[in-house]
Amino acid sequence: MTLINSFDINFLADQIEHYGTQELTDRELLFCVCCSAFSKRDATTITGKFFSQYEDLEQMQYLTDQEIRDLLPENQKNWFFEVLSEFAQRFEKRPSLALGTVYSSKKIGEYMSQMYGCAKQEHLVGIYLDTKSQVLLQKSIFKGTLNSATVHPREIFKEAVKCSAARFMVVHNHPSGNVTPSKNDLALTDRLLECGEMLGITLLDHIIVGDNSYLSMREEELIA
Repeated sequence: MTLINSFDINFLADQIEHYGTQELTDRELLFCVCCSAFSKRDATTITGKFFSQYEDLEQMQYLTDQEIRDLLPENQKNWFFEVLSEFAQRFEKRPSLALGTVYSSKKIGEYMSQMYGCAKQEHLVGIYLDTKSQVLLQKSIFKGTLNSATVHPREIFKEAVKCSAARFMVVHNHPSGNVTPSKNDLALTDRLLECGEMLGITLLDHIIVGDNSYLSMREEELIA
């Protein structure tokens, strides 16, 4: 994404839709967040003040009450950065897959439903395990429309080889909320089973998640 000097929230929204939030600069990200509580003009002023004094967003956690008041126009909404800080702290405490832990398909399905069930784009995540089925790595591999043309087994197995995984699961979401496997889902599962057999890296499960539900292909006996 190209850095812009004069922020335009509509332009940024288009860029996010096409390239994702991960492509936003710290400056653009702060501007978007400030627009939720302030006018575009005030959001631009706050963003400019912050980055004229600090290098990156990490330093926001160290701001004093007075420094926060100095950033805001006419002492408006002094609670704003306090709320942001509290949100960030709680987000860091969200449930996550702990490395070295064994999880059932049910636990992973429930966790991934919280993480990706409401996403508007499809995501495919690999969960890589050792010989004792302990988690070695959780890796986001694809984002967008998932089909046989975009999801190639080599990208999934590349991560498995990197971390010396003996087994793995793949999880992806259906933005529609319907967790019924599509023909593409079943075809991908078959390809991963075949490739895994050749490489000696076993596919334990392919889990599909929706906003409040999940489907495990192993539980449904779609994977023997």
